[in-house]
Amino acid sequence: MATAFDIVSAGLKKSGIVGLGQTPDGTDTIDALADLNDMLAQWTTQRWMVWNEVDLSFVSDGRTGSYTVGPAGNYNVTPRPDRIEAAYLRQLINPPGLNVDTPLKVIPSREEYSTLSLKTLVSFPLYVFLDSSYPTGNLFVYPVPNASIYEVHLILKNVLPTLLINTPISMPGQYIAAMKFNLAKRLRQAYGKGLRPDPELNALARSSLDIVKQSNLQIPELIVPNSVLGSGSGYNIFSDQFGSSG
Repeated sequence: MATAFDIVSAGLKKSGIVGLGQTPDGTDTIDALADLNDMLAQWTTQRWMVWNEVDLSFVSDGRTGSYTVGPAGNYNVTPRPDRIEAAYLRQLINPPGLNVDTPLKVIPSREEYSTLSLKTLVSFPLYVFLDSSYPTGNLFVYPVPNASIYEVHLILKNVLPTLLINTPISMPGQYIAAMKFNLAKRLRQAYGKGLRPDPELNALARSSLDIVKQSNLQIPELIVPNSVLGSGSGYNIFSDQFGSSG
């Protein structure tokens, strides 16, 4: 299994900074590893660069404020997410096999959330909004769910790992080439080679990224709002909602 050192060494050689048969010195290795982790941190923010999503949940305690999302938060995830991909509400029923899930609409911006008149209204929830403050985000649920009987689920992008130099890389195989070629492209700039583009390296870096994106691509079916379709929209047996898609 490849390690971070293998990726760093390959990146330094493919960029022309280290010759074939040579071993990178300690300073070059540390600098290249930092660039590799910076690159992975940027990839984490892009849905098509992450191979799956995670489902995190928290049982409502009836609070009229927010729930924390991030390291050691109510939704414990590191680092804190930059956005919510999807959300749903689970009504807790005994026995658990009869729990009912209802989709929640994600409010995309603070400006839109601020238009809600009575933010402390207690009722059946319909919306969630993530205030992506740092280092811990704040989740607002509207209307506020009653305590103990509802579980709010968030669908978030998974997090690409931060690598140590001897860390075995536990990632899908297509990421290995993408990390090598794209790290090499970055390193050329860091070592003053950026003004002399390497068309072959650039093409390989771009192609390897395209392969990762294609393997991760998931496009949800378009949902058309009832207000657009009028009263003729149908009932969806999967979501227990009225609506139509097309």
